[in-house]
Amino acid sequence: MSYMRSEARQRQILTCAKRVFAERGFHSANVSHICEAAGIGRGTLYQYFANKRSLLTAILRETLERVRTLMEQQSQAVAYPPPEQISRSAALAVSTKQLRRVLDIVFDDDDTLRILLREAVGLDVEIEKILGEIDEALIGIVERDLRRAHTAGYIRDLDARAVATMLVGGIEKLGLAALRSASPVDLDALAREATKLHSLGIFSDRLKPD
Repeated sequence: MSYMRSEARQRQILTCAKRVFAERGFHSANVSHICEAAGIGRGTLYQYFANKRSLLTAILRETLERVRTLMEQQSQAVAYPPPEQISRSAALAVSTKQLRRVLDIVFDDDDTLRILLREAVGLDVEIEKILGEIDEALIGIVERDLRRAHTAGYIRDLDARAVATMLVGGIEKLGLAALRSASPVDLDALAREATKLHSLGIFSDRLKPD
């Protein structure tokens, strides 16, 4: 039972740290802010994390693990119906759904999105390495989806790696733009607009017209 309580406490601390980092910014936040948000003393926090940087690292590594889990799930074969049976609008809807699934895994809440795209960027070499691994995993997921769609006849010949890189980079830029505005981040809109922007230029002529 004590192990389960420890796991729950660690989860609580990470959740509160995520919120504090997102609201105050990593540099302005301190351990006292996190302890206050979690309703614990410093001694309790230090049983789990050495400092606020180790908290940030744990948050980022959790995100990386979620993305890698999605990559493993994605390794299973996907059945595509013949492209002649699928309209462009239907193919666009499927592509948007696939991308939205990825965004759900990475940006599971607004706090995580703010930390990944704003607070963690440029902090130090180790943090940048984790961010780079997250990016690489994301690009790998999108690249695999593109290659499978190409094999099925849904999209034309293209550099899947380059397109995947542009797609992920575009989403990150759209996310940053949303963070700079007063409006809440709309992941549905991000997935829809990013998919429309890239897919309408890559769908195969073999898809039947609407």
